[in-house]
Amino acid sequence: MSPDAADLRMVIGEAAGLLGVFAAQLRDSLRQANQEFAAVGAAFLAIAAASDRINSAALGEPEVTSVRMNCDRINRSLATAVAGLQSHDRLTQRLVHTMHGLEQLRSLLADGNDRSNAQWLELLRGVDREHQTEHSRLAAGESAVNANSELF
Repeated sequence: MSPDAADLRMVIGEAAGLLGVFAAQLRDSLRQANQEFAAVGAAFLAIAAASDRINSAALGEPEVTSVRMNCDRINRSLATAVAGLQSHDRLTQRLVHTMHGLEQLRSLLADGNDRSNAQWLELLRGVDREHQTEHSRLAAGESAVNANSELF
C-alpha cells in the first residue's frame, strides 16, 4: 500500500469513527427523549382519566355546566398535546432512519476493503437510494397522518 493510500485509509477510518460517534449521540438522545415523552404520555392519560371522573360527578346546576365546560376544555387541550406527541413519534422515526444511514456509511468506511472509485460510488449511491426510499415512505405516512388530523 502506498503512503498516500495509507493516509487515505487513515482519513477514512477517522471519518468512520466520527459517523459512529454521531450515530451513538443520536441513539442516546432518542432513548432519553423517548423516556421523557413516555412520562408525558402517562401524565396525559392520568389527566384525561381525572377529567372524565370529574365530568361524571353528580353535581347540580349551575356547577355541572361549568364543570362540563372546563372538562371539555381540558380534553381539547389534551388532544392538542397528543398531536404534539405524535409529531415527536414521526420525528423519532426520521431520526432513527438517519441514524441507520450513518451506521451504514460508517460500516462501509470501516470495513477496510479496498475499492475502486466506481465501486465506492455504487455503494454510496445504494445507501442514498435506500435512504431516499425510506424518507419517501416516512413522508407519505406523515402526509396521511396530517390529512386525517383534526385541529382544535
